[in-house]
Amino acid sequence: MLQDLDSLTARIGQMVQFTRQLQSERSALQARLKNLDQERDALRDQLQRREAEFTSVAQRLEQHESQSLSLLSDTKTQVQALQQQVERYKAEAQTLAQQLASSQEGNARLRVVADQARDSIDSILMRLPGATQE
Repeated sequence: MLQDLDSLTARIGQMVQFTRQLQSERSALQARLKNLDQERDALRDQLQRREAEFTSVAQRLEQHESQSLSLLSDTKTQVQALQQQVERYKAEAQTLAQQLASSQEGNARLRVVADQARDSIDSILMRLPGATQE
């Protein structure tokens, strides 16, 4: 019977030791679980920050694309307006060049006519009585 008690004591000692080992493992697992929870929370926060940053970058990209399209549209409109002005100015320059050429032709004809008139007047004046002969 004493042997049974010794065996029972040994068995209870093993159980106590096993219980303490399990408690130790449980504490270690709880600590590990706490660390993993903290790591998960940190990763979740990091993910939320990155998602917020991504959303912000996506919004800025969309704004920049919208601004770029608007500027491109404005630029195209301005280019078309400038091309129309260039065409108008070219036509105006061509018209003015034609008017200048016509005016120069008229001036040349007037000079010829004026020279002819001067020669005719000189001729008439030479034939007048009392005119000095050169």
